[in-house]
Amino acid sequence: MGSKYDVLVIGGGNAALCAAIAARRGGASVLVLEGAPKFYRGGNTRHTRNMRCAHDAATAILTGPYTEEEFWKDLLLVTGG
Repeated sequence: MGSKYDVLVIGGGNAALCAAIAARRGGASVLVLEGAPKFYRGGNTRHTRNMRCAHDAATAILTGPYTEEEFWKDLLLVTGG
């Protein structure tokens, strides 16, 4: 990688991609590095889709599984109980 970039963004979740877009719109050259396998790219974004939805298996729309137990743990973490 002999190229030089103004901004290096590590990860491909919501915040990272927003930062990359903002930097690029501001005229910077940007490199985004994502280490997750394709199925898991996007960080926690894969669980959002405008709302959280517990499900037992992947579908055409939902990655999976995202169990009810995991849903409640996440909800308690985000809301502080």
